Amino acid sequence: MTTRFSAVFSRHGYPLALVAIVVSTAVFLPGRDYFAKGQWALLYLLVILLVASVAGTGPGLLSAALAFFAWNFFFLPPYHTLRVHDSQDWIALVAFLVVGLLVGVQAGRMREREARALAREQETAALNRLSAAVVSQTSIAHMAESCLKEVVEVLGAGSATLFVLDGDDLESYCQAPDRACPDAAVAERARQAVRVGKAADARGDTLEPSPETVTAAGDGGLYLPVHSPSGVRGVLTVQARTSRRPYSASDVRLVSSLSNLVGAFLEREQLQAVATKAAAEREADQLKSSLLSSVSHELKTPLAALTATVSNLLESDVDWDEQSVKDELRAIVADVARLNNSIGSLLELSRLEAHAWEPRRELYELSDMVIAGIDTLPAHMRERVRLDLPEESPVVDVDFVQLTRVIQNLLENALLYAVESPVTIGACGWNQGVRLWVEDQGPGVPPDEHDAVFEKFYRGQHTGGHAPSGTGLGLAIAREIVRSHGGTIRIEDVVPHGARFVITLPSGGHESSDKEDDA
Repeated sequence: MTTRFSAVFSRHGYPLALVAIVVSTAVFLPGRDYFAKGQWALLYLLVILLVASVAGTGPGLLSAALAFFAWNFFFLPPYHTLRVHDSQDWIALVAFLVVGLLVGVQAGRMREREARALAREQETAALNRLSAAVVSQTSIAHMAESCLKEVVEVLGAGSATLFVLDGDDLESYCQAPDRACPDAAVAERARQAVRVGKAADARGDTLEPSPETVTAAGDGGLYLPVHSPSGVRGVLTVQARTSRRPYSASDVRLVSSLSNLVGAFLEREQLQAVATKAAAEREADQLKSSLLSSVSHELKTPLAALTATVSNLLESDVDWDEQSVKDELRAIVADVARLNNSIGSLLELSRLEAHAWEPRRELYELSDMVIAGIDTLPAHMRERVRLDLPEESPVVDVDFVQLTRVIQNLLENALLYAVESPVTIGACGWNQGVRLWVEDQGPGVPPDEHDAVFEKFYRGQHTGGHAPSGTGLGLAIAREIVRSHGGTIRIEDVVPHGARFVITLPSGGHESSDKEDDA
């Protein structure tokens, strides 16, 4: 409230000085016959001090001059004339005028210093808010919305627009209280400001606000090129105030500081985009290297075995009996199955990551999927699997094919690392969900590899002379499928040795019960 009154008095200081002297004279006149003539000078000095304190130096000096004539005209004999009867009154008048002018100047300067300090404080507070708005945002659109809204509120501008260079075009972000954004003429002036800013960059000039780079004649707005270390990135425009009051130097400083903040933000966004692109390219290179390594081993090995076996069968100088031919054909079938499994795993993971293999959920008993997963294993591997399932099987809302694939991958992984040891698969209800686990008695998984084993193409460390084969995609596929079902998968250590892969899934038991009740 005080700030508002001070602004009003500053804009209307000279009328205020005139009114103050007129009103004070009217108040003093009734007491002219009761007090000494010199006492009115002290009262007028008080009025001068008040006017200068609230309106500034100019109104203070005007009030001093008016008080000088008012004291002479109304309170020094002969009254109602500017003549002075007593020569001593001339000394008092001159002294009063000098003191009044000094009071007006000093009080006015104090008022102006206070106003400048207040303006700087408001400017600093606004810059702090703008800095927070710039730093906290993660996109150009959100940053522009926050900053422009703050500028419009602080400056009382009709609108504010940020033009960002996008190739040769300017992409605009506007903020206006009445939703009336600038017309094409403003955009053309913005392009002109960009050209001026680019010319200044080319000359190497100091990029400080100047009449050429800040203001555009005709509309009373501010146009500032947005500079960054890589060059001009756009232009910030602030249209004329709704009150038509021109912008001050402090307003220009505020908008200029904001343009620098915006330039820093745009530069940061560009650097982050470059860094993100570089990281993606590095990851793609690593993935390509891993894929090539996997393909060269897991695809080339069965192809080489197939070629060798078929070449042996085609040798004309070798007499093959029926049993030998069957053995060779079985080897061919095994190599083809291995090759098909590797290619299938690559395709499945690609489909999952591209969201092209979305789950088609229905209610199933978990035991049915466990049995289906075991049936996908070769006969000699099925013999090592032990079941630990409850009498009443939990019901889950899942994609039957996908979860069967998860169970198959977990069993194959456990049987591979457990060598000749049995593998146990179990399930139970757990905290409004279903818990499924596959436990082996192999060498286990080191704690620092609990997360890594679920990465693509990663194959865990092994003990003894046994080297695991496979693409390293089975657990990665299992994790992606479990995630798509809203579940989790993790590794637990088994004492004295071994590993337990635990899956938790949302239960479909309640839905099943409802359907049974409806039936």
